[in-house]
Amino acid sequence: MSASLRLPRRARPPAPMWPLRGPSSVFAKGMLDSRRSFLIAGLGLGLFVFFYGSSIGSNYPTLASRREAIDATTAVAAIGSMTGAPINAESLGGFLSWRVANLMPLLLGAWSILALSGTLAGEIRSGSFEVLAGAPLSRRRIAIEKIAVHLAGIAVAAALIGALTWMTGAAFAKLPGDDIPLGAALAQMVAMALCGLVGGAIAFAAAPWVGRGAAAGIGAIALVAAYLVNAYGDTVQAFGSMKGLSWLTWTAAERPIAGSWDSVSLVPVALLAVLLLAIGVVGFERRDVGATISLPRLAAPGRRFLLRGPARVAFLSGAPAALVWGIAIGLYAWLVGISAPGFVDQFAGEPAAARLMDTFFPGLDWRTTGGMLQIVFFDLALPFMALAAAVLVNVAASDERERRLDLLLSTPVPRGRWLLATGAGVYAGLALLTLVVAVAAAIGALQSGSDALPSFAGIFAGGLYAAALAGVGLAVFGLGRYGGAATVVAILAVGFTGFELIGAGSRLPGALLDLSLTRHLGQPMAGVYDWPGMALAIALAVAGVVVGAWGLGRRDLAR
Repeated sequence: MSASLRLPRRARPPAPMWPLRGPSSVFAKGMLDSRRSFLIAGLGLGLFVFFYGSSIGSNYPTLASRREAIDATTAVAAIGSMTGAPINAESLGGFLSWRVANLMPLLLGAWSILALSGTLAGEIRSGSFEVLAGAPLSRRRIAIEKIAVHLAGIAVAAALIGALTWMTGAAFAKLPGDDIPLGAALAQMVAMALCGLVGGAIAFAAAPWVGRGAAAGIGAIALVAAYLVNAYGDTVQAFGSMKGLSWLTWTAAERPIAGSWDSVSLVPVALLAVLLLAIGVVGFERRDVGATISLPRLAAPGRRFLLRGPARVAFLSGAPAALVWGIAIGLYAWLVGISAPGFVDQFAGEPAAARLMDTFFPGLDWRTTGGMLQIVFFDLALPFMALAAAVLVNVAASDERERRLDLLLSTPVPRGRWLLATGAGVYAGLALLTLVVAVAAAIGALQSGSDALPSFAGIFAGGLYAAALAGVGLAVFGLGRYGGAATVVAILAVGFTGFELIGAGSRLPGALLDLSLTRHLGQPMAGVYDWPGMALAIALAVAGVVVGAWGLGRRDLAR
């Protein structure tokens, strides 16, 4: 008689307490990984609207004061046209729609560009795509679920911004009609998010062909061009014939919080976004994984630019993105430069407008091309140059995030020295971007018959600003937060500009406004420099990479 051998109860494998182990789909994992960025974007931009609305309620509590502010702003076409035509701007919602909400396609579009240009390329470069591809999932499904993650995130951010816009109307209403209906606030932000999504969709469509860095630059070019053509189509003759090509022009009358509805205009924008996303999906599905078109490169840049080893690698990795971002921003600088004489003639020909310009910009010679570049171009270009710095920092940090840094450091290169050299490569990429923009600004100044040197040299103040924020990102990377280094740079890029805009409107004390680094650059396009501010930017750039090198040398690498 044989007896069966039974395992002791303690040796039996324990039954799982819950059948699910982590996210059950690409979409669920993407939502889990990106939840913080959704909340940061929505709450950050929503608070931007909230605080700007508080400044309107406190500074313009009467109908007369608001009309005076509207007349003063629209009298200066270069400023009044920047955010489109005012619609019912005497109300709180109309004023917010005119001066704040119309900027949302740029801000949300920048987020979409950075996210969608790298959502699939990041998986490929990190090697995790092979794991996904090994599962019973088609490439098409992976791409569609990645897109769905971003669309859900955009929807969450738009809902948060809309809710805070509604709260702004409830908290700061001073006049009849200042209340903002919740439905109108949500509809406004969904429309703005959809317009910004087109820029990201362009980057997503280009990414399978040219790579994430260049794709981000292409998306930025398209978004900035669409914004400028819509804003200055009635002011700059060169833009007038192209105004119908801007999808922002199609939806110009869709201002729900201003009481203007044109929801039908969103249909072609939505169709354009869907078409571009479909092109990206097909490109990802049909092309070899990781294969891209070779873009033109600088000839033998290594020793010629005194870059070797990790510095040269970092420079070459970021150079395509730097070139495309430089061309995008430079196009704007060139267009403003060639249009400057028209702006000057318009303002100088009207004594009232000339007095307003002298009042708004004391000490600035706005009658020159450099002065116009300072007013119309420089302040808007700064956040985009800093966002380009975020892209370059992200490329540098990807070596650790995608598990290549172990291999790179297997050679006899100390960790600290590697990060110092990589930082030098990042700064060289920013120098390339700055040079491209400076040349474009100088060409615009020459074509308008002005001195090109102030316009050329002034751009480098913006380059130092971008390098300072890149230094902060490199410090964050070196101290261990490699996944959030680029995010920190992007938050600072938008935060400094938004804080200065809100603070100026809220009449905050000068000492508090001076916390923004953008206030310490002077008026460089007009030849006026804040040299202590320049020194501060250089110090942040140097200190950032040194701190990062120190931190990387004292910690373990990511596993």
